Amino acid sequence: MNTRKSMTLPIILTFLFICIIIYLFTSIKQTVVTCDKTTTFDSDIRLEETVVANMDGKKINSLHVVKKVSLPSNYPKMEESLTAIKNSFHYTVEYLGDKASCTLSNHSVVTDIEVSQDELVLLDNVSFEDNLGEIGIHINTNTKSSEVIALQVGDTYTNGEFMKALKNKGYSCA
Repeated sequence: MNTRKSMTLPIILTFLFICIIIYLFTSIKQTVVTCDKTTTFDSDIRLEETVVANMDGKKINSLHVVKKVSLPSNYPKMEESLTAIKNSFHYTVEYLGDKASCTLSNHSVVTDIEVSQDELVLLDNVSFEDNLGEIGIHINTNTKSSEVIALQVGDTYTNGEFMKALKNKGYSCA
C-alpha cells in the first residue's frame, strides 16, 4: 500500500511535464520573412518587389508578393503604357486565378499575389526599356532560368537560407 501512495506524485509530475511540452509545441509561431527590392530602368521607370514569406521550420507555408511598377509623372503616353504593363502582368499571373490581381492606380500598376498551396511564383523576372516614348516590357517566365528566382510554397528553406538566397539577388531582408 505504501508503494502506491509514492507513485502518485511521479505520475502527476509526468503528466504535468507532458502538458507543458504539448503547450510549447502548439504555441510555436511561424516566422515571417520580408524582403524587398527596388530597380530603376530607362526613363526613371521603377519596379518595387516585396516578398513576405510565412515559414514554419524548414519550409515555406505561404507567400505574398507585391510588384509595383511606377512611371514618372511626365511619361509620354502614360495611359497606354500603364494599360500595356497591366495586361502583360495579368497575362503572366492568370494561371493563379483569383490568387493574383492587377490594379491600376495613379502613375503605377500594382500586382498582388497571395499563394498558400503549391503554386509557383517568379521574382526578379521583369525588365523595361524606353524606346522613344514606347515602353518595352520583358517578362521572363522561364522557371528554369538562372536570371529569375522561382519560389514555391512547400520549398525547403530555413529562415537564414531564404534570406541569403534573396540577398544574393539584390533584395534587402528583415
